[in-house]
Amino acid sequence: MIFQNQILQKPYVIKLIQMFEKYNIAQVLRYGIVGVVAASTHALIAMVAFHVATFAPTPSNFAGFVSGALISYFGSYYFTFKNTHGHQGGHVRTLPRFALVWLMGIAINVGLFKAFMAVFAIPFALNVFIAVALTPIAQFLMLKFWAFKK
Repeated sequence: MIFQNQILQKPYVIKLIQMFEKYNIAQVLRYGIVGVVAASTHALIAMVAFHVATFAPTPSNFAGFVSGALISYFGSYYFTFKNTHGHQGGHVRTLPRFALVWLMGIAINVGLFKAFMAVFAIPFALNVFIAVALTPIAQFLMLKFWAFKK
């Protein structure tokens, strides 16, 4: 315990803790965890629907998408933004906003991808990386400051 207190009192540790608090990095990390779990669920459900339940490819992917979206919504609601209380309307207020943010995320992703391909001729793999990196950042900001705002 003494050793732990000595570490926590180091100036660089104090600055790191202050940065975590100031920029709410823990919330960003929770958002990333929810995103990975949602994407993994999407892929798993799509694969099971296609290979085990023998659904056609499009319905398999749609089943995966819906399951991932549900994980993303409830993970965002209860874990990332911890909205178990604190604002009026609960799910009635946040679910439509969340759905709109998801639609806007799709539009941002596709729009960025098409613009970067057409205007800047960015190679496909780099373009995918850019779109996949920027879309969640935009969605996080919309979710934090609008959809799940207390």
